[in-house]
Amino acid sequence: MSAEEFLADAESGAVAVDCHDQVLQIAFMYLDEGLWDGNGVFDVVEKLHARGWSFGKGELRFNRTLDVFYLAQLAAAIYRSSDQLTGDFPSPSDFPSFYAAHAALLNPEAWRAYYSPAFLTHPTTARFYRLPNLQDLPDSSSPLAQPRQDLPSAAGTHATKLPRWAHNVVRTSRRQPSLPLETITRLALGTLEATTSRLRATHPSVKPYSETQARFWLEHMKLGSPESSGSGTAKEAWRPNNFGVLIAQGGVDVLAWEARYSARLWETSAVLGEVAKPDLDLDGAWVSGVEWCGEPDGGVGMQAWWRGWDGEVGSEEEVEFLAAVAVEETAGLEAEGLDFAVRSHAVLGVMRAAVMDEVERELLLKEMERRMVETGRLGEDRAGKWLTEVLLVVEPYVKVWQGVWSGVEARGQVLRRILVENGQLFARWKVSPLLKEFDFELGPRE
Repeated sequence: MSAEEFLADAESGAVAVDCHDQVLQIAFMYLDEGLWDGNGVFDVVEKLHARGWSFGKGELRFNRTLDVFYLAQLAAAIYRSSDQLTGDFPSPSDFPSFYAAHAALLNPEAWRAYYSPAFLTHPTTARFYRLPNLQDLPDSSSPLAQPRQDLPSAAGTHATKLPRWAHNVVRTSRRQPSLPLETITRLALGTLEATTSRLRATHPSVKPYSETQARFWLEHMKLGSPESSGSGTAKEAWRPNNFGVLIAQGGVDVLAWEARYSARLWETSAVLGEVAKPDLDLDGAWVSGVEWCGEPDGGVGMQAWWRGWDGEVGSEEEVEFLAAVAVEETAGLEAEGLDFAVRSHAVLGVMRAAVMDEVERELLLKEMERRMVETGRLGEDRAGKWLTEVLLVVEPYVKVWQGVWSGVEARGQVLRRILVENGQLFARWKVSPLLKEFDFELGPRE
């Protein structure tokens, strides 16, 4: 049976699709065209789900992250098998040899090297595509359309983790300048250390927290500076986080630390009792192995999106940091002190409405809607819907209060939990337009 005949029989129902390899072959054929148009892997996952096909079994069936992950792995394998200069890409009939050559990336257990089970089965991870939390997607630490970098062992297998985290921190500091730089730094380092330690408890192979490395990347991304290093201007900070696109364009070099640290010191910095001082001074002599492609980028950024290099919701360390910032922003506030131009204040206001009786709730939500429209961050056509969708998220969490507005400490704890468990509320990441989930995006502050 030819590949085309197999696909036709699968789509007609003549052949039952009931194993990983069959779904993989179908996805490979769909990507033959789907990888170069529209939304790439995000379009193909919708096509698979529409026919009832998924790479997952049991509780992982139709897990969006798992299914997009295997499509991203297929995309990486296709690029590795191709000659982009001649346009020579593997054809549908090449699938058996293609799969054999890239089995390490594509086999049914491959996901275990990239995702911890707890992270993959998290409800948000099941609904929104999230990047791996154990190592980078293949080749995603190097620019597209340039020779791939050979990373030293000191860089680890998750070389984009800290630069991506720092990118989010710096953009947050530009979006929310009301918090002092010292507070932003404290929250960023504290949540990074906590999430790293928690992950290492079940996956000891994960690199330990290093304050030296964390502070280097915050400085490299120019935290607290009006200038930027890949993190964008104040205006750009309001756009979705697109760190994968920056990597693809050559806008960030994950080996930038080599200008200031030897591989030995960089790798062992986590065991030191204090922040290690740089042992190199190569700022003038060190030459980056990547080159920014410039703007327009010739479609490189779109290719990164097609390949799944950016998630629809961020990593644990990114979301935990944003939640900590939200709690800090709202500490001790009562209803009359809320600024509805600030997302965290608006969420806290909805929590307050959720414990009221029906009449009082409707009055408060109407008042909040009016005030949010006045801020200019939402139009009249979206403000009411935005508040209603937030209410649907927060209501189950505040039911335990039984209609009583709780104290400051309890409010902060519940707000943090809501945001950590529902990272989509931050709307910091681009979401596929085909995903049937509400978009919590707010316009930039004036």
